[in-house]
Amino acid sequence: MDVEEFTFDPDGRRLFSNRLTLGIPQRAWMFANLANERDRPSLSLPRARAMADIMEAFGWNGARQNPRTDRESSPNVLQPGVLANGLAAVWLTRAAVGSGLAELAVNASTPDQLVDSIFLRYLGRLPKPAERTPLAQALTGGFAKRVISLSDTSPIPQLPVSQLPALPRVTWSNHLQSDANTISVELERRVRAGPPSDPRLHPEWREVFEDVVWSVINLREFVWVP
Repeated sequence: MDVEEFTFDPDGRRLFSNRLTLGIPQRAWMFANLANERDRPSLSLPRARAMADIMEAFGWNGARQNPRTDRESSPNVLQPGVLANGLAAVWLTRAAVGSGLAELAVNASTPDQLVDSIFLRYLGRLPKPAERTPLAQALTGGFAKRVISLSDTSPIPQLPVSQLPALPRVTWSNHLQSDANTISVELERRVRAGPPSDPRLHPEWREVFEDVVWSVINLREFVWVP
């Protein structure tokens, strides 16, 4: 899920007897309530918050001190809303550096085969002809030149991808300092911007490809109801 470690002491400076960490969650059940003391911005976990927003729309509750034996099973407007407009929807649909989506796009042999791969990845089935045709047509334009050659003279940036400078760590030990909130706001801004796009793909074609993926994850059958 690529989220933060669930701790207020990520640098491990506090004594073991005073340090609590729940590790880096890899599954939904590993998450916990994200509320912190007085909900201070400097102690926020923006990447984890984006994932929790999706899980809460589908009935997850981080307040483990109030366990629920029956989960709400009725569909609601929050579920398609958070998938269509939520922050994590950017991550789900972006052909980012090192992502499986970027590899699908680069290695696809035909637009039809790429649409099949998207449906298998997100819905576990092949598309019907009526579903495949319009999406394949959308991907056909520029498909043959979607991958940028290293010898390409176009102004599109090439590998490697530029990295943003690292931010100072905000922990329980320094979160009351004046610049702690400033650092946390910048971190949230970077999270909202999402991961960098794979520079091997032409931007115009890549945006169409990401729109196709977005349309697939917003099909009714993708919305999971527990």
